[in-house]
Amino acid sequence: MNDPAQAQVDRSHGLMALLAKGLIESSAQRTASSLGDRSRYIGMSDIGRALECPRAAVGRKLFGHGDDLHQHDLAAVLARQLRLQRGHWFEAGITQVFRQQRLPVIEQLEIVTSHQGVPIRAHLDFVFASEVGQPTVRILELKSCEQIPPTLYSSYETQVYGQVGLLHALWGQPAFGVHVEDSHGKAGLTFPQICRAKLGIEMPAHPSTVDIEAWVLCLSMSDANAFGPYLPDDTMLGLCLKAAEDLWNDVEASRDKGADLDDLPTAQGFHPLCSWCEFNADCPKFDGLDQPQWSDTLDLLKDLKARQGEFEVEISEIEEGLRTAYALSDVGGSWINAGSHRFRVSAQNGRRTLNKEQLRLELSTVLGEEKADAIIARCEWEGKPFDRLTISRINKRS
Repeated sequence: MNDPAQAQVDRSHGLMALLAKGLIESSAQRTASSLGDRSRYIGMSDIGRALECPRAAVGRKLFGHGDDLHQHDLAAVLARQLRLQRGHWFEAGITQVFRQQRLPVIEQLEIVTSHQGVPIRAHLDFVFASEVGQPTVRILELKSCEQIPPTLYSSYETQVYGQVGLLHALWGQPAFGVHVEDSHGKAGLTFPQICRAKLGIEMPAHPSTVDIEAWVLCLSMSDANAFGPYLPDDTMLGLCLKAAEDLWNDVEASRDKGADLDDLPTAQGFHPLCSWCEFNADCPKFDGLDQPQWSDTLDLLKDLKARQGEFEVEISEIEEGLRTAYALSDVGGSWINAGSHRFRVSAQNGRRTLNKEQLRLELSTVLGEEKADAIIARCEWEGKPFDRLTISRINKRS
């Protein structure tokens, strides 16, 4: 006898598998058309990743970073693909915004060069240029985030420093092109030639008179923030080029000379991307005991935490509804009886907090900085040590 409930589960699973397959294929097509074969060069994002975790950066160059539905859990593939491709969707939306405003922008500018025999390419999301008054150039790099960080990640800063540094250093060299899918792309031009071809403007032959800045725009589903400006800096560009050289040498050593991937350094301490890394299954950073009997418990804990988040959202919505109902009832502070429960909404004083910096300033004015710091130090104490449970997903590869 057919089980209707199981049939519904099977159909739901089939739809999710279809979605995951489409996401994987569209990601591969987009990467091939806009970035080419990433195993044949070092990109700016590769450099940023290598500075955080050389092992993961080399692994991505050697094995790619595509998902396979036959090798991975469907839910994990969907979560990863949605997270990765959200940035592309943001980029498409922001592109439409700039086009609607008719801004002088070059999309997906590519800079091609080499350093010590290492092939290097930088892909710039948006480059704005203007010849009005003092010539200006603005690079804008988009980053998709779960939550907007209070300060920009070092890998993002490294990437954008590399972009603005290469644009400034190679300004007058035929290193610039535009990745497009039609036949109107330009390649092997100087930056002023690109501006003339794409924007119809004349830029100086040398960047010394040009105001050049780079910015990073971080976007989440409900927030945004811009970080910058980042200016051309020879020291930072040198760091990027040296990191590219080291990464390329590590890739060649692993691919051609049989060097062990596990001999490379890994990200140290807590790193938010470790759980998403496709090379974390056998990462030396997570060396430990195999105790598979805890697998079901960890799966259960993960499900409970997910449900906890759903419950918190639902609780918040119900509470807000009751507050609204109470305000509309106009009962003047009285209770509302409802079956075996009653409720009311009452005003409460805000939580009192102590601004330690303001207190230090006030005490310094009266007692001097040394005495103020001594008093505050005597009034501070450290809480008791506690045990922190950390759970990280293992991303198995074939």
